[in-house]
Amino acid sequence: MMRSRPLRGSAGVVAFIAAGILVVCGVCSVGHRAGDLRSSSQMATRVGNVGRVGIEGQGVMMQQRTRGMMPLLSRSMPASMSSIQRGMFVRAAKEDIQSHADQVLESNKILIAPAMATSDCANFGPEIDKAMAGGADVIHVNIMDAHFTKKMTFGPMFIKSLRKYGITAPFDVQLTATDIVDHLISEFADAGANYITFHPEGSLHVDRSLSLIKEKGLKCGLVLDPSTPVSVLEYVMDKVDIILLMSINPGFPNQKFQESIFEKAKTVSAMIKDSGRKIRLEIDGGVGVGTIKKLSECGVDMFVVGRGVFHADDYGEAIKNLRSLAEEGIAAPA
Repeated sequence: MMRSRPLRGSAGVVAFIAAGILVVCGVCSVGHRAGDLRSSSQMATRVGNVGRVGIEGQGVMMQQRTRGMMPLLSRSMPASMSSIQRGMFVRAAKEDIQSHADQVLESNKILIAPAMATSDCANFGPEIDKAMAGGADVIHVNIMDAHFTKKMTFGPMFIKSLRKYGITAPFDVQLTATDIVDHLISEFADAGANYITFHPEGSLHVDRSLSLIKEKGLKCGLVLDPSTPVSVLEYVMDKVDIILLMSINPGFPNQKFQESIFEKAKTVSAMIKDSGRKIRLEIDGGVGVGTIKKLSECGVDMFVVGRGVFHADDYGEAIKNLRSLAEEGIAAPA
């Protein structure tokens, strides 16, 4: 067996220098990674609320383009940002969006929620931008699975893509679905939903489904079709944040607004008052200038509006008029 002999002369000097360079490079690499980690913690620093989502570390600051909007994440984050930094930034931004959405829901103002199903499908991003700039508070997205109703609408990738585009508006997701409600809850929560409501007829275990939404850090609620009795709410009033009343049956076109919704709204409004909790009473179907004031008088404070906004010539003016009528309803004597 041959024994290795120590290098002598110039060869030994070269080897010694090479070893030293490797050691220095290793130290620099460790230092660089440590710097990345320190920078990563800075990247998660949030400045203000959702209207001003900021990151420190590489001198990057994102400013909200318009109310409910922020620049594209992919265009705002430098290519040199590590995967750790990117992940922390996205998580921080998502937390800010949810925090803002919670504040909106817990406020005392009338909430106007334009329905995406009635907007220009080729321009969802700009449509939301325009609606939020016009004064909308929430964006309503009705998810139909082609089983609960004959129609099929959007999947979780729709929400995820809009978040990636830069939408920071609160997403109010209504699951008009059956059998797979719990699966959809997880999918849409991860995609970027802020509020999730579902039809009790579509869930095997209503209490468990509500708890799953809560565990995801989102606001939860139930949807009551015209024929769904209010008794389904009796043992979940301590859990729901939203009760959504349908004035028409979901998934069927050309339906008339059902006048019975007024008495139903009054009944649920009384239940909310008796619970002592902050619960939003929302309505979907037939909301417009001819109905919103009376609905508000009955206790409704969150309105899903379809054509009344997205088919108007001026979104801002339409939202302003609807809000004014709803506020008149609140101020009206009981």
